[in-house]
Amino acid sequence: MEKSAGKVRAFRDTMGLFATGVAVIAVQAGDEVHAMTANAVSSLSLEPMLLVFCPAKKARLAKHLSTGVAFSVNVLRAEQQAISSFFAGGWRAALPPAYRFVHMGAAPRLEGCLASLLCSVRSIVDGGDHWLVIGAVLDLQRGTAPHEPLLFYRGRYGQIDVSASGAAPDLGVVTDEPAHIHFDS
Repeated sequence: MEKSAGKVRAFRDTMGLFATGVAVIAVQAGDEVHAMTANAVSSLSLEPMLLVFCPAKKARLAKHLSTGVAFSVNVLRAEQQAISSFFAGGWRAALPPAYRFVHMGAAPRLEGCLASLLCSVRSIVDGGDHWLVIGAVLDLQRGTAPHEPLLFYRGRYGQIDVSASGAAPDLGVVTDEPAHIHFDS
């Protein structure tokens, strides 16, 4: 069944109601680091430790992925929105934002992020116009200073605002007032 542009847009907008974190996926290919922004990242299994991310088949990074290839998932801090935009291809400034990759085993890790997971591609599954890349988690690293995550909701970046109450909101309680979560307009 062929999908109309309206149905595709409605599906995208509906899925955009699911707030996510933002990560940069990175892989080393020769002397070059290839990276992309992803919000389709999820834990998959605890035993064994597996995660999944979903790059578009046309994504440049996708051609560097195959079984056994090492990659990192770098969870971004709220103040790293520019880095997310850069690796998502939405950067319009003449110079890129400041960032640096350092080695975390066989994959590059984005320095200064909230957390990094070193993974190895376990399998790649066809998912329509995207791939489902299942990664075995080999190592993980969390930042030392407390930072808030960069969030993505309804096509916009956001962050948890702890200044209003002094503590992170209880996101387990559903209310009509998302008082402590702010998204760019």
